[in-house]
Amino acid sequence: MGVNVDNDLYFGIDQYYSSGIFLEYGKVLKSKKDSIDKDQVLVSHHWTLGQEINTPSYHQTSRLSKMDYPYSGWLFLRFFEDRFKKPDFGIGWGVEGGTTGADASLARPIQNNYHKYILNLNELSWAYSIPQQFHFNFQAKIRWGIPIIKRLKLVQESRLDLGTFRTGASSRIGFQIGNLEGLPFFGNRLEIIKKGTALFLGKIFHYNYYEYSLVGNLNKTNSPFDFVANKFVDTLQAGIVFYSRLWRAHFVINSISKRLVSERSNRHPYLNITLIRLIN
Repeated sequence: MGVNVDNDLYFGIDQYYSSGIFLEYGKVLKSKKDSIDKDQVLVSHHWTLGQEINTPSYHQTSRLSKMDYPYSGWLFLRFFEDRFKKPDFGIGWGVEGGTTGADASLARPIQNNYHKYILNLNELSWAYSIPQQFHFNFQAKIRWGIPIIKRLKLVQESRLDLGTFRTGASSRIGFQIGNLEGLPFFGNRLEIIKKGTALFLGKIFHYNYYEYSLVGNLNKTNSPFDFVANKFVDTLQAGIVFYSRLWRAHFVINSISKRLVSERSNRHPYLNITLIRLIN
């Protein structure tokens, strides 16, 4: 089990995709026969209770014309199944359901209380926000790694999202170096229990067909905003992961290009920190 946090406050900013908090639990099941070629596969199940918060760059304004990004929140529960035939190749699928809305997602109260009581800052206006709606999404992933030289491999993760909250595709590709087997930067890998360290340097190429938290419904009829989303977005990544016998720690720096044409900044940095405790 573990906690996974995205935040941009480490860079002295608080805007756009400003916060993500994910509580995670996973377990390895007994090996099963693959339905295609009857090989043994290692199956793991993962549950995530998560929240994402988006914020415009001008926090205090109540003028719609000054907002370059929506206030929005997303509270969800996700189930995901991973199937690995070997450490460097796996597939997975998952489903998630949840709600948007300033208060229904708990985004406004959590963010404003955090600003007021922890950071000693003014509350954010939340004058306009993406409206409340329930959503259901499907997700699929393919992950692989190809050794290049000792301790260095090319790794890639393809992802597909289909649903009322988010529809799109992405390819995450980069180089992994270290003494850890498998793909430690792609999800919470429970297939191998081994001490070690690995580094990652790579990039995510996103194709965004539609995302409710940015523009509201597909026809933009229920949102106070009139934003135009970029179809193609990229994220630069650099990270390090540490594995001990019972603990794991991931640190990944992200720099994402504009998701909306209206954003005042060309790129937005945030840091992901993941801490995992293994339970026998």
